[in-house]
Amino acid sequence: MKNLNCTPSGKGIFVWNILGSMANSVLSVITLMLVTRMLNSGETDIFSLAWSISQMMATIATFQIRTYQATDVKEYFKFNQYLLFRVLCIIIMIVSSIGYILIKRFDLYKAIVVLIICLFRAVDALADVYEGYFQQKERLDLAGKAVTYRIVIAIGLFAISLLLFRNLLISSFVLLFGYIISFCIFNIRYLVKVKCFKLEKEWEGNFEWIWKLVREGAPIFINAFLMTSITNAPRMKIDSAISDGQLVDGMQTVFNILFMPASVLTLAYIVFRPLLTKMAIAWTDGRKKDFLKIIAMIFLCLVIMALLLLGGSALLGIPVLSILYGLNLKKYKMELLVIILGGCFCTFSYVLDNALIVIRKQYLLVCSYVISWVYVQFTVSALVDKWNLMGAALAYAASMIVFFIVTLLIFIICLKKEKNNE
Repeated sequence: MKNLNCTPSGKGIFVWNILGSMANSVLSVITLMLVTRMLNSGETDIFSLAWSISQMMATIATFQIRTYQATDVKEYFKFNQYLLFRVLCIIIMIVSSIGYILIKRFDLYKAIVVLIICLFRAVDALADVYEGYFQQKERLDLAGKAVTYRIVIAIGLFAISLLLFRNLLISSFVLLFGYIISFCIFNIRYLVKVKCFKLEKEWEGNFEWIWKLVREGAPIFINAFLMTSITNAPRMKIDSAISDGQLVDGMQTVFNILFMPASVLTLAYIVFRPLLTKMAIAWTDGRKKDFLKIIAMIFLCLVIMALLLLGGSALLGIPVLSILYGLNLKKYKMELLVIILGGCFCTFSYVLDNALIVIRKQYLLVCSYVISWVYVQFTVSALVDKWNLMGAALAYAASMIVFFIVTLLIFIICLKKEKNNE
């Protein structure tokens, strides 16, 4: 364990953070690719829908408190409090998943697959609270290792299971099992063995802190839940269009495949995660210029990466996706670029989103999310009915542009007020 207790180098933290980000980015890509190649279009659509629902439920399980936890540099809340709070959120998430399945009246096979994938997200959410603590203690290298190993092991087991059984239900169980085992081997072991993690065994006798944490995290949770609802709105409309016979089987899978590159820039933003704690320290110390310089540097890098992503996708996006998933996607090039553009604006918005969390103005972000959510709810049905998958792509991209504009205005107003107060 000497290795774990050695002070990590900046290079080590950077490398493991990138590896963790890359592993996270390929998880949905590879799992969907494996299912698409080994199972029929009907089962692939079920898996795609289950994955989308699980992402929505994951916002309940995490309560989106990770960013707040990682920037809680003065440890206003202790790790044990964050952990207990996360367990309570996971219980609510599981109950909500079962309720959602019953409301939707899925058949038994589809219901079980959806529930298993939601449980898989529950384990991921539990691991996330450990990784948030590692980040808070500036041991992001351990967070990166835990994520990387967990995903590699789970994907490996999932692939072997699909290859041997060609059964989505069994393979979903295997995916869940892989996550549980990896969580125990890495996250729990790191917490116990690393000496700098000095945990508080007790806290105040009452549980008033839970309500305090709810108040602090509620705006972030509401925002994340609304964002997931925004990104899932086109998928839900596509699912109903398939059920009504407007779209053929497999269109849900096609849309999810086209959506994969949209998250590339967002996942690349995770590379800048070490700077989040530095932003919090700079703001807490009153170094506003340093705080803004970090944001400007992140934006510049992301804009350059966005241009490269759009250019690369225009040239190679469709050929690469067609080869990876074994489908002919030639006629969906414009849909792909529109979705990626929306993903870029989403990532730009997240930079400002996180900055507002750092300065503890996260409650104002509700305005951005509500306006974007209302917009997509009013437009998605008409757009999909008129332009099918292109309509779904336009609904997503336009809602992300609206989201960015409103968030930018809020950030500027907050900075001006802060300057006036000084």
